[in-house]
Amino acid sequence: MGTQSIPSMHTDLLDYLALDLMHSKKWSMKSLIKDIVMSSTYKQSSSLKKSDADKDPANIYLARGPRFRLSAEQIRDQTLAVSGLLSKKMYGPSVMPFQPDGVWMTVYSGESWATSEGEDQYRRGLYTFLKRTSPYPSFISFDASSREVCLGDRIRTNTPLQALTTLNDPVYIEAAKHLSRRMQKDGAGSPKSIISHGYKELMLKSPTEDKVVALEKLYQAALQNFNKKPAEAAKFMAASADESKDPSLTSKAAYMVVANALLNLDEFLTKS
Repeated sequence: MGTQSIPSMHTDLLDYLALDLMHSKKWSMKSLIKDIVMSSTYKQSSSLKKSDADKDPANIYLARGPRFRLSAEQIRDQTLAVSGLLSKKMYGPSVMPFQPDGVWMTVYSGESWATSEGEDQYRRGLYTFLKRTSPYPSFISFDASSREVCLGDRIRTNTPLQALTTLNDPVYIEAAKHLSRRMQKDGAGSPKSIISHGYKELMLKSPTEDKVVALEKLYQAALQNFNKKPAEAAKFMAASADESKDPSLTSKAAYMVVANALLNLDEFLTKS
């Protein structure tokens, strides 16, 4: 807790958690963290009610949750998870997921970035190989530490580079491709039902009508553009020769554009 932090308002609860950690959990920090993040207090909405603000303006009694952007690793892991790509493989050596050519270079050792294959490409950010002189680019864009110095807490910024990463990084593009497939399979029907299903899968709530209308317009605009330039659709989806002959390719590419937009919404990248 620290001598300079706010004293606990629930000392009995703190005593219980301490005893439970020692005796029931046998000092397992992972079990303690699981209890905390699954508690109703931690999962509270960040929306502020006037009655709560009047009673507890400083939120000492934790009547509402915080609102902040997810960390670099969480953003990537969450994106892979909702697309169905995230590997659940545990333990083992670090992996080298895709990153742009020429980023990771060594002058003296001759080492190179050997992109991992198979499910290792989609393991959690925890397993990503990190080198202090050349950290993983998308993590740095979202304020992850380069590990050259120790940090007590990460800063949180909001820069155009972050949007460029989630809109264009191959990891996020491939996730959008797989997410769009899930949307079309599970939400089969009209564009409205497919888009609504995709939104609900990501945000765990139904979209408002204006959001559906906006996303439908995006789908129709993308579809119209791809119908005029089918080669662009094939390029966007990195389609094989056989896939390029699919008459529904332009529609699939348009849904991929929508999926990419969903993955870039502030409410998807923010804990609220």
